[in-house]
This record gives sequence, C-alpha cells and structure tokens, in this order.
Amino acid sequence: MENSILRPADPALDQVLRDTELVQSARLVWAHLHNRPSGQRKATIVRALGVDKAVVYRAIKALTERGLVCDDDGVWTAIAPKGEVR
Repeated sequence: MENSILRPADPALDQVLRDTELVQSARLVWAHLHNRPSGQRKATIVRALGVDKAVVYRAIKALTERGLVCDDDGVWTAIAPKGEVR
C-alpha cells in the first residue's frame, strides 16, 4: 500500500498549517479566520475556539507581524500568505 499524505485542497491553508515558525495557536487562529465568511473580533475568536484571551492576543500579534491577518476597525481577517510553499 502506498504511503500518501493527505493535504488540504487550499494551498494557503496548507502553507500556514505547515509553517513551523508559527506556534500552534497562531495556526489555529489563522485557520479559524480563513474559514469564516467575514472577519471576527478577538473576543469572538476567544469564545469560538474556547481558549484563553491571552492566547488569541499573542496569536494575532504573531500573525500580524507575518502579514497573515489584517485589522479593520477591530475586526480581524485572514490574509493568504505570499511567497512559495516551504
């Protein structure tokens, strides 16, 4: 039997989930935002994921530094990563 790796059909999702430079919580927050039809506030993300507020705030900070989220008056939206898949 061939050993095959299942990969998400979405290249942006695949790239972020495989990015070892991001902590797991940042990958989780980005995937959550990426799968939303519209952006969300930090408090809404905290409730939706059931994690501590500090975890979401640190994840948003890391994602902002990498250019993977944008803030529109307190509403956060995922941005597809630029560049090649590692």
